[in-house]
Amino acid sequence: MEEAWLTLQGDLNRNMQFEQLQVLFTASKLLVLDREGRQILHIPKQNVENIRLIEALGGGYLVASTAKGPVEILRFTEMHLDSCRKALSRVEQWVSKDSFTTDKRNDLKDRNKTCAHCGRVMRSAKDSCMRCNRKWSTVSHLLQRSRAYSASMIVMGIIVILTVLVSLAPPYIIKWIIDGISAPVGMGGVSSHLLWMSGLLAGIYILQALLQMIEGYTAISIGGRFLGELRRDMFHALMKQSMRFFDNRQVSQYIGRINQDTDTIKDFMSQGIVHLTSQLLSALFILGMLFYLDWRMTLMILIPLPPLGLFVMRLWPKVREMWYSQWQSSIHVQNMVGEALQGIRIIKAFSKENDEKERFDKANSRFVNRMISIQNLWMFMTPVLTLFISLFVALIWFAGGRKVLEGGMTVGTLSAYATYLIMFFGPVKWLAQSASWINEVLGSAERIFEVIHTPAEVTDDEEAQPLSKVRGEIRYNHVGFGYAQDRRILHGIDLHIAPGEMIGLIGPSGAGKSTLIHLLCRFYDPDEGEILLDGRRLSSIRQEELRKNIGVVFQETFLFDGTIAQNIAYGNPEAEAQDIIQAAMTANAHDFICRLPHGYETKVGERGHRLSGGERQRIAIARAVLLDPPILILDEATSSVDVETEAVIQEAMDKVIQGRTTIVIAHRLSTLQRADRLLVLEGGRLVESGSHEELLNRGGVYHRLLHAAQGASGREVWIPMQEVAR
Repeated sequence: MEEAWLTLQGDLNRNMQFEQLQVLFTASKLLVLDREGRQILHIPKQNVENIRLIEALGGGYLVASTAKGPVEILRFTEMHLDSCRKALSRVEQWVSKDSFTTDKRNDLKDRNKTCAHCGRVMRSAKDSCMRCNRKWSTVSHLLQRSRAYSASMIVMGIIVILTVLVSLAPPYIIKWIIDGISAPVGMGGVSSHLLWMSGLLAGIYILQALLQMIEGYTAISIGGRFLGELRRDMFHALMKQSMRFFDNRQVSQYIGRINQDTDTIKDFMSQGIVHLTSQLLSALFILGMLFYLDWRMTLMILIPLPPLGLFVMRLWPKVREMWYSQWQSSIHVQNMVGEALQGIRIIKAFSKENDEKERFDKANSRFVNRMISIQNLWMFMTPVLTLFISLFVALIWFAGGRKVLEGGMTVGTLSAYATYLIMFFGPVKWLAQSASWINEVLGSAERIFEVIHTPAEVTDDEEAQPLSKVRGEIRYNHVGFGYAQDRRILHGIDLHIAPGEMIGLIGPSGAGKSTLIHLLCRFYDPDEGEILLDGRRLSSIRQEELRKNIGVVFQETFLFDGTIAQNIAYGNPEAEAQDIIQAAMTANAHDFICRLPHGYETKVGERGHRLSGGERQRIAIARAVLLDPPILILDEATSSVDVETEAVIQEAMDKVIQGRTTIVIAHRLSTLQRADRLLVLEGGRLVESGSHEELLNRGGVYHRLLHAAQGASGREVWIPMQEVAR
């Protein structure tokens, strides 16, 4: 088989049923394979005129134009939409090239990120497939986590066994009571027998209630602790991920995973395991009692159970698909709500409320319909199982009644047998209906463990050490980087920044200015080359230590829902009040803070919406200043303030940057002229370096950007945002 130049994943077949599919683009053809690797479509490359991505609500599909007409090659849900968007340029490249050689390094990297058996996308070639690998299966992970509660679970297991055994006693005691009443003895003997048996029955019920209470308390304790640890591990796993992890995903889905999915697992640990164990044990023990009372009738009961089990097994995959479909719809609705609320200002500005309502109504209707489909399935199953059980109970009463008439069975035995039979079919019915619930639990567990076991992309070396005193010398050695394999942002950056030097970054949109500082902060690791801080590779420095020594102010300011003082002290929670005030004064924020009714204790609201853009920016600057870092990064830090305020802030910054290495991305010439050196980026390459005067005299990119921003009078103006925006 030819080596694939590009592989794309899909999860819907042409009947809109969930099925893992993959498209392989080779040197001579296009292949579509199912999860077993069977070929379901083959198109020679020379027959493909173009391939289009058509986006629809909740997903999309790829269509190839051929001489015989359009051919749909892949359908997918929203989960795969982003990856298909990013791969579209490579697909177009495949169509347009007559011949090419396969880039083995990149393609092997792509192919190794998918499971060869089920096609599941994995974060790293070193990962094992959560779906296929038994050792790391979802059930295995649940069992491994349960070991921490082994003592409590052993106690609960003993209590469950005792509860089941005690529950078997009442029917047999009732048998003794009935047979005792029916026996030809005197009235005194019957009364005494009845008294003892009734007292024993009452004692059994009391013991059963006590055991159930202890069982419930133990289960709730296990479930609660399990929930807490699972949520903690999920949040910690998300916090350790690099920015690339969040770039490729819709973040709002993880809110659902942390809340709903972990809650589902908690219910399973606190109630599900108890119910599952007790129902299985009850079925086995009750079956033993049925054999003990009358083995012939019991064999007759067991005849229809294998077909029932086969029916449930055949139903299981369909139920799993339905649950997965419902979950996808639920996530889509959740993402849509989150996006709409975050962008509510834009929605209202463009008067798109009705359009958003319509989008939501369609997505919500799809979710409701899928939920109803699952519920309808079980509403059909419940009466069928009940009818099945009722018919067998009637049959047993008939067969048992004849035995009583023939003298082969006592009335008490028949009563006990019928009671045990009803008790037996209870667990059978519960287990048959549990397929839906177990699928939901396994789906939630799979999504949780997928997050927990996703390895962090940006990791420290094993020998990583904390930083000593930082001088602030930064060196980029032939650094290359791209957010996607087919979209390189930086190319061969070689740069040295001396300790205490102030650097200004400028360049057209997409030049890589912000990417350059993101790599310094280790939000990402470079694909090529290395970055050194004081002569040490960044990976040899603990990330926490690195970032404590870098103060960053971004253009898009984020404030947490707390007080102004808490936001300023975010990087240094132990800071004294006087230090917080001094940082605010440095950022020219103190005066406006004092004018607020509650001063530094003013609540800023979610994302700081109670403050203006300029006020939020000054709080962010104060936050960076309070950290007192040896390296300071200002990414359009004064873009949201007016010229007068900027002048005051800049005057303060002139003091702050003394003795610090400072990197500034700015669109105002007044800020850039203060830099010791200006670096001009274009097309991901460092094309010019020097002072303001030197770059002007060269007549290069900087000269072009500057003069494009100057008015007819030749006076200094701002450099247009479209020229320098990231």
